[in-house]
Amino acid sequence: MMLFPRFYPNACVGAMVLLATATLPLLGQPQPLATQTARREQVQREQQRLQPQHYDLRRYPLTADQETHWRRLLWATALQQPQQPQVFQALRQILNRAEAKNLTPTAQKIITQALQVSNLYLRQYPITRPQLQPSLEQVVKTSPHPRWVALALNSLARSDSLTPAQKTQLITQTRQRFPQPPDLLQIVLQELAQEPLPLPPVEELLAWQAQPDQMQLYVFCQRNRWTPCTLIVKNNQGEFHREQGQMWSRPLLLQSVYGLDWAFTYGQTPQGLQRLAGITETRKGELFRAYGQFPLVKLFLPFEPGVKEFFPGEPVPTLAAYQERLPPRWRDYAPLHQSYQAGRLGRSLLRIHGTGDTPELFARPPGVDHAWNPALGCLTALELYTPQGELERGDMAAILRVLDMASGGTRMGYLLVVELPDSVGITLGTAWLQPYLDKMPGIARP
Repeated sequence: MMLFPRFYPNACVGAMVLLATATLPLLGQPQPLATQTARREQVQREQQRLQPQHYDLRRYPLTADQETHWRRLLWATALQQPQQPQVFQALRQILNRAEAKNLTPTAQKIITQALQVSNLYLRQYPITRPQLQPSLEQVVKTSPHPRWVALALNSLARSDSLTPAQKTQLITQTRQRFPQPPDLLQIVLQELAQEPLPLPPVEELLAWQAQPDQMQLYVFCQRNRWTPCTLIVKNNQGEFHREQGQMWSRPLLLQSVYGLDWAFTYGQTPQGLQRLAGITETRKGELFRAYGQFPLVKLFLPFEPGVKEFFPGEPVPTLAAYQERLPPRWRDYAPLHQSYQAGRLGRSLLRIHGTGDTPELFARPPGVDHAWNPALGCLTALELYTPQGELERGDMAAILRVLDMASGGTRMGYLLVVELPDSVGITLGTAWLQPYLDKMPGIARP
């Protein structure tokens, strides 16, 4: 089998995947790329990229002929998260170029990816902050590129690297440098200034139907997106799907490989409404490692091309029209506007899917010992394989079956993502929802 490396910069998972020229097995049959041997070789390839000499900018300058080297190296760095001094030295040297104006397209791509990787280290490993914080502060203070300023400022503020006084000073300086900030930077500045909002009634959310006679999915998450979220499904008649007398649910992970927030490309899945519109069939010989062996559920944000209309008769809804599809006491709850703003910023191609990658490919924070894999904006279901490449657990099979039943075969509806505070006490399953279900009024619709 011949393999060709290829980049997919717009896909929700993977700066790089491998396309196979041969056809992969049918659903349910052993998968050659999921065997213990194939997976060990995959991890070893990524680890081989992380040799200290590969981070040397004198040997590998930021030129077009070295673009693939740096894109693969930084992707492997995000996956495995090595802690050698050469890693941080290279990141600093790359970030220091962010203040230049006339950069080549290659340099721009590599600086962007270096900022994404720096965000991951800063937020996941406090011990690395002294290595990267000065360079990120310099980006905020001197770079003429507002997207990089937004990324660096958000990384510093969200990682608790700054004192309150330092945070206020950097925000003030940024507003002075960009008195009319572009959309992404404007959203970051607004979010950093936003005080925590009181949570509206969850029972009202559970009773609400965004569109009469269409299926609605709910995904409830904790603030720590490394904790699997809870998916439940309401059918097109407004009834929660149950099996054997119990409310049906499945865990999904909504974490970003780079640990980025929702507004950024490759960031976490945004909160709010998304349009669910069919599935992408499994394609022969392609993308097994990225997406697993099952079809993908297609999701669309407002403004995203590819769906005829987000709401019936409204191809591109206004923010007011979007808010009307939320329960009355949730309409001014800013976190549920994230999907609307993310679509306006150009985010796209979010999916619900499994994964053929081994869990060992992704480094995890201390204390995280589950096998769900992060993605780049998508919602990932658990998909596990035996050493022989046979499917051991594939939650996408049950998810696809339930969505087909709940939608009456149309596979159309809406997905609502909501983060709940830690005080709610989300656990696996749906027992934690019962107090809200007991208080739930009758079905409410716009």
